[in-house]
Amino acid sequence: MTAVMLYIPNLIGYARIAAMLVSFYLAFGCTSPTDCDVNRADYKTAVLFYMMNFAGDLVDGYAARALDQCSKYGGVLDMVTDRTSTAGLCALLATLYPREALVFTALMVLDIFSHWFHVVGAEMAHTHHKQHQTSFFLKWYYGCYPLFAYCCVSQELYYLSRWILRYATPAPVLVGGVDLAMLATFVFLPGCCMKQVVNVAQFWNAAGNIADLDQATRKHKK
Repeated sequence: MTAVMLYIPNLIGYARIAAMLVSFYLAFGCTSPTDCDVNRADYKTAVLFYMMNFAGDLVDGYAARALDQCSKYGGVLDMVTDRTSTAGLCALLATLYPREALVFTALMVLDIFSHWFHVVGAEMAHTHHKQHQTSFFLKWYYGCYPLFAYCCVSQELYYLSRWILRYATPAPVLVGGVDLAMLATFVFLPGCCMKQVVNVAQFWNAAGNIADLDQATRKHKK
């Protein structure tokens, strides 16, 4: 174990992983790894632990910059935790909503495809994945932080809302008489849909960049 692995932001990352695993264990209503039933799940505690994981994602980057503890290890840890969290949440929703299982599985697949191609393409080009853009649309998306934040947060909050709404009937009423179902449909869902458009564009952009690098390498060898 090296000092980098014990950086404060990376410790936050480990706490995120622990919170994620506890959340899914509770969310699937497990009494053991081979005995699970979502109908007996303690969903409120499970959501709380997932939100702790999500909150950690909001602060680990700030901690890394504030403490001058940015590292490639931390970047990979953060990215992998993000992707496995979203994949687990989609798997849970596919279980909770069997009629929509294909949709949530497809969203999981798209998320992994998009980010894997994107990060590998950036690494091959020796740039940061948020800077390695040849598409105007992606440059605009990553260059406009409010839009970027809205889409990313909306995706998570839409998934979380659907999770809560599977159990909470009627839908919890929030500020101003607006219930969670309305908020999920009219605020979170549009951002979530836009995030999927970004995922497709990100995959296509990265795939083209990787293929171009391959082509350039082949020409150089000749």
